[in-house]
Amino acid sequence: MHFALPVRRHKILLLRRMQNHSAQNSDPALATPADSAQPRNQVFVARQKQTKGRIINGWLILTVILGAVMTLADGLTRAPNPWMELAPPQPLEYEPYRAAFLLAAVAFPLMFAYAKKARISLAETLFLWFVFCTTAYMKDFSYLRLPGAPLFVTDVILFVLLFLIYISPRPRSSRRPLLLDISLAFFVAAGALAAVRGFLAHREPILVLRDSALIGYSLFLVVGYHLLGSWLAIRRTAVWFLLGTSLSVLNGFGWLLAAPEQRRLIAPGVYVLISLLGVVVMMAKRLIRPRVGWILVALFSLGLLLANTRTLFVSLGVLALLALFVPKLHRGEIFSARLVKVLPAFAALACLFAFFVFHLQAGRELSTRVAEELARGVLHSNDDPNWQFRLTAWKEAWRRFEEYPPAGEGFGNLFNFEIWDNDPRPHNTYLTVLYKMGLLGFLPLFSILACFFWLALRAMKNNLGTSGVHFLQIVILAQASFCIWGEANFVLESPFLASLFWTGMGMGFRLIHKLNGKGSLPILLHPLPGNKKFIQGVRGAAL
Repeated sequence: MHFALPVRRHKILLLRRMQNHSAQNSDPALATPADSAQPRNQVFVARQKQTKGRIINGWLILTVILGAVMTLADGLTRAPNPWMELAPPQPLEYEPYRAAFLLAAVAFPLMFAYAKKARISLAETLFLWFVFCTTAYMKDFSYLRLPGAPLFVTDVILFVLLFLIYISPRPRSSRRPLLLDISLAFFVAAGALAAVRGFLAHREPILVLRDSALIGYSLFLVVGYHLLGSWLAIRRTAVWFLLGTSLSVLNGFGWLLAAPEQRRLIAPGVYVLISLLGVVVMMAKRLIRPRVGWILVALFSLGLLLANTRTLFVSLGVLALLALFVPKLHRGEIFSARLVKVLPAFAALACLFAFFVFHLQAGRELSTRVAEELARGVLHSNDDPNWQFRLTAWKEAWRRFEEYPPAGEGFGNLFNFEIWDNDPRPHNTYLTVLYKMGLLGFLPLFSILACFFWLALRAMKNNLGTSGVHFLQIVILAQASFCIWGEANFVLESPFLASLFWTGMGMGFRLIHKLNGKGSLPILLHPLPGNKKFIQGVRGAAL
């Protein structure tokens, strides 16, 4: 008799069983409280509190406090560094600030203590440590390398994570989309061909290996897809990402007080932009306490000024327009009555920020410098040397691509041209792929990006009633930030950007799978005892 019910009734019954099963397995991001039983609601709320306790514990708080002290003290003791932008050294010649090593060394044992209390795997522990240190010190942490070897800490972490992932058992549902695997395989093959051409042309082996990072770091997509398979792991990653970015802002603020003449105090600032957008979305969806949200918004807004990058402000404007088309993001949820309680606190923060900008000497110099450079770059680009440099570099990259469009010039060739002899790259990550790997590398990359945004927007549209869709909205905005930033800067070439870009891409594909497929319906993967006939009947009715 059950199998004669309408398909809609079967789906409702299946959904209720899935919700109960999800709540019992401590995955509350997709579960919703049952309608009838009050004790079941209490169990659900208790599960939520227990889950939150596993993310934030005493070891996390201790790590953040020590990190804040170290990063702020590091900024306050720094001297001006004009050579950081005028003639940046090559990766193997760069000397990172020692505070990056100190933070990594202190956070490493504390992260394992945190992991023991939170009961997470070794692979996730290393990954959270890597995310925290990368967002906090970016270039200075990523360019820490083994003595006497051209291996950076990012390379070592990638090898270790891939080893730990592939030696651990994985469910069938963790398979990636076929189109993604094909595109990624072609992208890696195109890079391997470019590397072989570089070696055959007798170019410097170290330069060939350096350029091979374009394809090597794409394997972080696999890490993000398989490692961030649960909602709890995704939330933990988001928390450590925000905390690391907050430490980078504190470091830049301390550097501003010590060296007000420094032009750029956070480089790059794309993580600040992503954090700001993520906090705004979480506030709009009530995923974060309003008071905490406003404090983070003020902190990351200061970070945008400290980064002093025109690409960030342009990206922020473009993404603000994009957010208007994200379903339900443009509605008035962020101005709900719950946020009225924190308006006095936010007003106090705004007044403190205004006092800093307009009354302190460092604040006046910073705000004036940011306004002048933004106006010159946007309104008077013909007189802006940075913009003219990019135009010249883009023309040179396009000229090299035109010499052999199918496969480019290969790896290991210095990017020196008429006005620069320090191998600066074309400051456009897409042109870098195009002139080094040709269409053989660019088309698979474009396919991966197009596949992600198309599937992500489609999944978001079809799952607006699911609570987990908010995380997908944040990932979409984050990846869009990377893509816009890459039009005038590095992304795929840099270990501190490419690693988290590809990780976010893998996490996004996993979110799509969880929302659309079996990952969001655990009852179909692990049916409860005695329910096999019921599930088979529902499947037959649905077909």
